[in-house]
Amino acid sequence: SECVRVNDLPVPEGVLLKKMPELKAGSRTASGTPVRAQLLGEHAEPLVKTAERLVALGAAGIDLNFGCPAKQVVRSGGGSAVLKDPELLYSLTAAVREAVPSDIPFSAKMRLGFSTPDDAVMLAGRLVSAGVDELTVHGRTRDDEYLPGTVKWEKIREVREAYPGILLNANGDVFDKESAERCAEVTGTQRLMLGRGAVWLPNLPEVIRGSEELSYAGALSLVIKFAEAGRRYGIHLFPRIKQFLAYLRLHYEPLRTFFREACRAEDADEALLLIEKEISRAERGEIPEKAEEC
Repeated sequence: SECVRVNDLPVPEGVLLKKMPELKAGSRTASGTPVRAQLLGEHAEPLVKTAERLVALGAAGIDLNFGCPAKQVVRSGGGSAVLKDPELLYSLTAAVREAVPSDIPFSAKMRLGFSTPDDAVMLAGRLVSAGVDELTVHGRTRDDEYLPGTVKWEKIREVREAYPGILLNANGDVFDKESAERCAEVTGTQRLMLGRGAVWLPNLPEVIRGSEELSYAGALSLVIKFAEAGRRYGIHLFPRIKQFLAYLRLHYEPLRTFFREACRAEDADEALLLIEKEISRAERGEIPEKAEEC
C-alpha cells in the first residue's frame, strides 16, 4: 500500500480503510494481487496497535518502511531517520513482529544507511535479528536521496552474502530490462523491487521479462482505468490524475507537452475528456512517440 504514517497514536480503522481500500476485498486488488500494508513510524506502541488493527482487518502482510528519505518524514524522526539509531530500528521491528502472526508476511525496507553505506550489513542484521521474513534494500543512503550516480548495488550484495537465509529484494535505479539484469547480477538476487521505474513505465515488469514497452496511448488508457477505480473507492481524483501524468511524462515524451494542457482543466471530468482525445490522436498516429520526431 501507500505509506500509512503512524505518529504518536494508533491509526483509526476508518483511515486505514481509506488508505488501503483493498482491505474491504480480502486485501486483494481487483485482479487478485495481494496488498501488504506499509507502515512508517518511530513510536513502538502506536505501530504495534496499528499493525494489530490491520491484521484484524485481514491485511495480506505488514511492511515497515525505514527507507523514506523525504525531508518532512526525516525531520519528524520517521522513515530513514530511524537508521541513525540501530537499537530503535531493532526495538520497533521486534515489537511489531510480536503483533504479526507467523503466517502473515512481515517485511521491512531500508536504505544502506543514513549517511554512510558502510552501515548496510549492520542495519540489515538488526532487522533480521528482530524477525523480518523479507527485506528490501535500496542501494543508496538517505543523504544520497535519489541523486543520479549514487546507487551502490554492490552494497546490497554484501547484505545478501551476510544473511543468505533472508528473502532479499534489491531496489534502486531499475528502469529497464538492461538495468534489471545488471542489478540482479551485481546484487546476487533475482528478486527486484520496482519503484519509480514502474510508475514511469507501467508495464516495466513485463518489459524486464522481454515484452515491448506499453505505447503512449496504452499508458494514457491506464489513467482512465485508474480514474474508474478511484471513483469506486471515493478517491479525490483530479490531484491523483495529475500525479499519474506527472510520473508518466518522465518516460513518455509527448506528455511533457500534454501534461500542461491537462493540468489547466477545471476538474477531473474535463481532464479525463482531454486524455480520451489524446488517446484517439495517438491511436490515429498523429502524435510521434519520441521527442526527436516532434
